[in-house]
Amino acid sequence: MLEYVYIMAYRQIKRFWRARSRIAGTIVNNILWLLFFGLGWAYTLRGQQFQMLFKGLDYLSFLLPATFATSIFQASFMGGISVIWDKQFGFLKEVLVAPAPRYLTILGRALGDSIVSLTNGLIMLAMGFALTSRLNPMGLPIALAIGFVMAIGFTSMGIAIASSMRSPEGFQLIVGTVTMPMTLLSGSMFPLNMTPTWMQILALISPLTYAVDLCRYYLSGVSFLNMVYPWLGQETEILLLIATSLMLMVIAMKMFERTTIE
Repeated sequence: MLEYVYIMAYRQIKRFWRARSRIAGTIVNNILWLLFFGLGWAYTLRGQQFQMLFKGLDYLSFLLPATFATSIFQASFMGGISVIWDKQFGFLKEVLVAPAPRYLTILGRALGDSIVSLTNGLIMLAMGFALTSRLNPMGLPIALAIGFVMAIGFTSMGIAIASSMRSPEGFQLIVGTVTMPMTLLSGSMFPLNMTPTWMQILALISPLTYAVDLCRYYLSGVSFLNMVYPWLGQETEILLLIATSLMLMVIAMKMFERTTIE
């Protein structure tokens, strides 16, 4: 049974690897983001008063672990669009009539897209380690594990939404509507403990908030979510992230089971 998972995962990875323009675009986008946004704000928010605001971190060290998480989030969510392309080009019809269980094929697709998304985040993080020495390399293995768990969850979210849609344009509209507020509420660009209470409560609804805070904690040693909610330790955040990803995976499987081609 695992061969069905392997084949779909391999297909997704191979598609990414063969799309050289996509790989080049990913690397260039990451470089431009770090150069223009990361270094620009790091230069603007320098000084002791800002280090107090970021709990002893400079802005680049504050931003980079979060950028690792948000880049995985956006790449994972966008992975769902491949379901729509497969509908339009006929590949999905072959998948649906194949004897393989649908839940295994969608699991393989999610695993493949998650590995691709994690690679995207790793490229961003590698550049981050080159730009600052404040990140802790010992935290890298657990940060990668957190990145993979969140990639599974958000890839599943993208697949679940794409399974019920027909046009790539409609999906891209939803991507913008979902990813922008989740990214801003995650505390990736500013400390959550400085935001209004209603915004902090909204942030707790999003699993991206926990992923950003966990990556920041293990790579820089600072957790801003724990400052706002002392009861919310890293173990609790990890459990919430895993539970959310599993729930989204099950939803994606259910949605894909109902998918039809007209």
